[in-house]
Amino acid sequence: MKKIVLTAALAVASVAAFGQGYVNLGNSFAGSFIQPIFGPNPGSNSVQQTGSPAGIAGTLPSGGTTVYGGPLVQAGYDLTLYSGPSSATTLSQMTVVTTVPFRTATANKLPAGLITSSTVQIGTTGNLGGTSENFIVAAFSTEGGTVSTYAQALANYGAGDLNAQIGTSSMFNLSLGGVDSATGNTDLNPNTTGWTSFSLISVTPEPSTIALAGLGAAGLLLFRRKK
Repeated sequence: MKKIVLTAALAVASVAAFGQGYVNLGNSFAGSFIQPIFGPNPGSNSVQQTGSPAGIAGTLPSGGTTVYGGPLVQAGYDLTLYSGPSSATTLSQMTVVTTVPFRTATANKLPAGLITSSTVQIGTTGNLGGTSENFIVAAFSTEGGTVSTYAQALANYGAGDLNAQIGTSSMFNLSLGGVDSATGNTDLNPNTTGWTSFSLISVTPEPSTIALAGLGAAGLLLFRRKK
């Protein structure tokens, strides 16, 4: 009886271990892929820029042509990895894998706009090594620690929050690492490559808001002169 129970337990453990796939999450893999993320372009903050950057030393692949107007994203920003089946075509068809902060260490050649690489599990069942999965990388401002998810940042942006900053990569596909269901071999975990740098976007103030701000500044100046 004990032997039967032990065999059953081992079978369950085997299935649990088998139903896992992995990727190496990051946007900085030495020698192959370094694509930082940028802040909103002050000249057109509601338009997202995409493409490998020009004029930023250390990015890979080199020879990028996109000139970004915003600063490299660093402290106060998080990155979220979304995954979904290869049939997924939009972010709404995908689920959150994990959310991580951008690194700020100055010892690195290009500290800003990058996250520290880590291995993450994709789902708990049905995602085996060799399974094709779609991904999107999303980044957002935490607004001083008040925003903890991309969904919340997206909602704030939609509500006209002037402090909200959001952005996403293009969709890319990877074959998961782990025990391959077809061959039984262990596939290497893929790096999250296949997309390029992008900038965040932010809400453009309404003309009335700008006008009110201007009136406020003018009133303050007049008050100071009277004093």
